[in-house]
Amino acid sequence: MAGLRKMSNSPFPINMKILKYSLILICFSINFSYAEYDIKVQLESLSDAEKKELIIQLGKLQKLSFEDSLAYGEQVLNLAKQDHDDIRKARALKKIGAAYQFASKKDKALEYFQQSLKVFEKIQADKKEFAKPLLNICIIYWRKDDYSKALDYCLKSLRISESIDNQRGIADAKHNIGTVYDLSGKYDTALKYHFEALKIREQMGDKEGIADSFNAIGIVYAITKKVTEAEKYYLKSLKILEEIDDKQGIVKALNNVGLIHKDLGNFDKALAYYFKSLEVWKKVGKKNEIANVSNNIGQLYTLFKDYDAALSFLEHALKLAKEIDAKRLIQENYKFLSDLYVAQGNYKKALKYYKDSFEVKSQIFDGESERQIADMQAKYETEKKEKEIALLKKNNAIERLMRNSLLGGLLFVFILAFIMFLLYRTKRKANQSLSFEKAKSDKLLLNILPVRVANDLKEKGKTEPESFENVTVYFSDIVGFTHLSTQLEPKVLISELSNIFTVFDNIVEKNKCERIKTIGDAYFCVCGMPEENPHHAENIVQSAIEIIEYLRERNHTSQFKWKIRIGIHTGKVVGGVVGVKKYIYDVFGDSINTASRMESNSEPMKINISETTYQIIKDKFKVIERGSIPVKGKGEMRMYFVDV
Repeated sequence: MAGLRKMSNSPFPINMKILKYSLILICFSINFSYAEYDIKVQLESLSDAEKKELIIQLGKLQKLSFEDSLAYGEQVLNLAKQDHDDIRKARALKKIGAAYQFASKKDKALEYFQQSLKVFEKIQADKKEFAKPLLNICIIYWRKDDYSKALDYCLKSLRISESIDNQRGIADAKHNIGTVYDLSGKYDTALKYHFEALKIREQMGDKEGIADSFNAIGIVYAITKKVTEAEKYYLKSLKILEEIDDKQGIVKALNNVGLIHKDLGNFDKALAYYFKSLEVWKKVGKKNEIANVSNNIGQLYTLFKDYDAALSFLEHALKLAKEIDAKRLIQENYKFLSDLYVAQGNYKKALKYYKDSFEVKSQIFDGESERQIADMQAKYETEKKEKEIALLKKNNAIERLMRNSLLGGLLFVFILAFIMFLLYRTKRKANQSLSFEKAKSDKLLLNILPVRVANDLKEKGKTEPESFENVTVYFSDIVGFTHLSTQLEPKVLISELSNIFTVFDNIVEKNKCERIKTIGDAYFCVCGMPEENPHHAENIVQSAIEIIEYLRERNHTSQFKWKIRIGIHTGKVVGGVVGVKKYIYDVFGDSINTASRMESNSEPMKINISETTYQIIKDKFKVIERGSIPVKGKGEMRMYFVDV
């Protein structure tokens, strides 16, 4: 003990209680099992100064639960406010934001990160500190599907890190920028930034960062169907993560390797990887990841025809996804549930979830478009009312003129004749205006409903749903639309889509097909309903060819280059009007689902058709056989490209 007392008299005194609890903290941060040591009770034996120092150290720990991390972060924040320590206050706010981010509470996390950023700005803190909350905010915005704001904050962080030559900050910013471009569908740019981040991390010897970059590169290759490259980088990432014993990183890699095996058709291996991943995520308690892996397991069980297990996992995933408002996971879940009920032959429920999936997709991509359309509709209604008011004023003026004209004699006859002439002319104009409005209303009705259905509604006030045996369905989706939509002003975006879809409508109408609807950047039409057409398959394929040719020609001269994927399938569908106020004609059935799968398995500026459609048009068009391709919820399906 003498030695210890001598040390306490040295220029650097050591408080034995703080040393003791620092050792506790080290154990606590390394092994969660040591958490049973009741630190809160031990705090009572410390002085105020000692207690404050221990709370600050606890607030710095990274491996606490959400509740403990939040509690200690708030205690550090209170201490910082009492001491007027702005730098510690900013760090505590960032710590609390990170706790909410880990718990997938995006809005609360964003609130605290922005508060932290304001304090750092106010005190003009070290730029290295200032760059970190910018990246945190970037991550929150991409999880909220706001890629434009996410990219803006990532680029700000990159510029700050470059100005002070902070290599780690540069690598982290480039990695996040790559992720934003990946989510936006701009995959070449995403890979560029991910490889730049990887190079810096390799120079620094940052194993955790290298593994993260390998994983991100694997994700991009997986999305772009380069399965061999994806598996290569996933396994590289997994190897490093196992070396450094990064459990969260390992489970992410396991899930991604599982996805690769699923795409390769190795369903047993995929399921094994998924369960390993799910086990760890449940211990960590990250709802977003639990929902993601549960979705994947549910889809696999559908393929195995174990429908009870599939439903159990998918319902659990949906509940978690709704709790954290993860729209992309919800949309994917609805697709998988639709596939499940199709496999069971329950087409009513399959249709419900298929429509729910489309609705969520519309919410993700079309929020701004819907606001623009609503503004256009409001403007139309306002102009219509103004015309009615103007016409009423004219009639009132004529009535006043009639009253004042009853002065007698020849003047009366003359004025009366003149008034009759004015009345005749006004009435004729009113009739013309009414005819014009009626024609415009009819035109609007025909824009949203087929002719026969529109006539039924006008004559009978209702229309009955019908089943059609031989219908060919067309789906197309714009490649990279999400990214372009974040770059363009809403008016420009609406104008571009309107121009393109107007030409699509003309092509489809010319080939005796029927446009059903557009959902954001998706275009959906059919042939063979509500009027039967023996040439339904040829007409749809011809329309698809003309649409591709139009876009190629347009891209030579247009400022914005648009590319689409097209999918076509032939089969049985049901058509009818949905709703009683805002009429929408829609079509339902497994053929719609299959056509959508044809589109998602197509390639840019290619027309992908099913075996059924191929058998009808094979002697009329040149096609390229693709072989059998695994399709979500349907197993292997033969597909063909129409040569354009």
